[in-house]
Amino acid sequence: MRRTPSRSNLDDELPSARHHTRASSSGHNYVPLSSAQDNRAPLPTLPRLPPPRGRHWRPSRSTLLWACATAALVVYYQLRLKELTASAQALRTLANTPTTRAPILVASSSTAATVDGFAVLNETLPALATSSCEVCHLNPANPLCEYGYDNIRMSRAYEGSGARLRKVLAKALRGEEVVVSVLGASITAGHSVPPGYQRWQDRFFDDWKKMFPNSKMNVGAVGAMDSMFFSFCFGALVPEESDLFLVELDINNEPALDTLRDDDALMRGLLQLPQQPAVVRVSAFQIIFEELARGILSCLTTSQYFDVPVIGIRNFLLPHVQHHREDAEVIFGLDQWGDRDYRHISEVGHASLADMLSLYMRKEVCETQRRALLPAPPARKTGPWPTEEDAGKIPPLEVYSSWRIPTPPEPVIPHCQTIYSDEPLVPVQHTDDFTRIEWHGKAAWSSSTPGGQIRFKFKGTKVGLFVWVTSGTSNPQEKSTDLAVREREAPGIASCWVEEMQEDGEGWLVKPDGVLGGREVNSHVSWKPAPQSDFVNIAKDLGPGEHILACEVLPVTTSGGYKWRLQGVASQ
Repeated sequence: MRRTPSRSNLDDELPSARHHTRASSSGHNYVPLSSAQDNRAPLPTLPRLPPPRGRHWRPSRSTLLWACATAALVVYYQLRLKELTASAQALRTLANTPTTRAPILVASSSTAATVDGFAVLNETLPALATSSCEVCHLNPANPLCEYGYDNIRMSRAYEGSGARLRKVLAKALRGEEVVVSVLGASITAGHSVPPGYQRWQDRFFDDWKKMFPNSKMNVGAVGAMDSMFFSFCFGALVPEESDLFLVELDINNEPALDTLRDDDALMRGLLQLPQQPAVVRVSAFQIIFEELARGILSCLTTSQYFDVPVIGIRNFLLPHVQHHREDAEVIFGLDQWGDRDYRHISEVGHASLADMLSLYMRKEVCETQRRALLPAPPARKTGPWPTEEDAGKIPPLEVYSSWRIPTPPEPVIPHCQTIYSDEPLVPVQHTDDFTRIEWHGKAAWSSSTPGGQIRFKFKGTKVGLFVWVTSGTSNPQEKSTDLAVREREAPGIASCWVEEMQEDGEGWLVKPDGVLGGREVNSHVSWKPAPQSDFVNIAKDLGPGEHILACEVLPVTTSGGYKWRLQGVASQ
């Protein structure tokens, strides 16, 4: 049994221990109290206890892997943060260098003041330092952002490379004058827009001029016209020297192969102009015809083929008015009789169409500035990929032709005279019953008298004309039970032919037998869903030089009427 030392024994031993400790620690020699104390038996030593056991934590292999991965991720993002900070600082330094800024000339009444191009958008350095040029990402408080991100994205049916547009925007950013020309039909003409409200092109151009005051706009709007008409006659309506063409034609373009050919000719005719202009298709929609796909089939096909952007309201509003049919009463306007016009969008539709175009243009302005500042990515091609220089080139084959058997298209160099031209279509001769008439914003040379004749001069080796066609039931007068009214208003038929000029230029040789391309032109087309202008080829393979196109109203009819209306003559 272990014996524990008594308190007295410990007390007797402690002084000696204390003195010994003091001697050893202080360096002084202390004399022991007595030798008897030195001869005492030593105290029994207490047993040494083992150290307490601790719980040692050993991490598992998966935990170590997670820890290493987390550490690596932290290090990576720290390095990326340093890179982005340095990049942003470099952009700020570059942007503050006068030679890298893009000045814009602001026209005033007396002089042109130079302003900082980066202040135009109110979103400059943030736009250039991030991966987005979206206006509503950079400034969600912008009033144009009320439509929502998804609708804005859907408005861009096709963006393409934007190569041609960026060249135009770069010109505008340099302060040079930019000419914008609009080609459109009845929507652009403002049908169903109440007085006092803006058409889409006017609202868009107001926003455009906030960025580029040194700009001009021309509008060539002709109701009920399609791509065929404009492929011949765009030069008669707007200046061919324009930098940017905005084309709105969807609701009049039928879903047919002929429309594909006409759109090909129109895009080729615009893009081949010597100044290499940019073209943007502006897409509206209708819900009155049997085909909801009217216009968009050819528009998308040819736009993707020619690298032409398509911006519009169709993609997000057409499904919407199917789910919420009552909203069609807001998106579409009223006709001249006060009825809902499901062919023409209202002032609300015009505003949204303009805003979608403005948002797209502002994004492309930012992209143009950013590309001018940031270095181009290294060219490391591993395949036969097109280069930046290839973007915007015109395809050498027509969109509906064969690659295996290539047939280059004929050059599109049309000559057009229309009743809407700056130099209007004027006959060289006509009978008294042929007169110039106007109706609902449209115009034509018209006669309802069988035997009435009209003649026009033209140059070229082939010729055709634009005639107003209807179903014969498009208004109450055309289907009137009063025979006299019906004969006067229902669509009629004319015979047209080509006559040769005399060598002295003072007259022409009459060829009423149609030796030079005569044919009948019936303006009654019963299956037409809506009245519009149609193009009819009259003659081809003519000799070079000047010719006469003659037409005569015939005493036969398929509608009960004789009214025949001619709107233009086109030749090549």
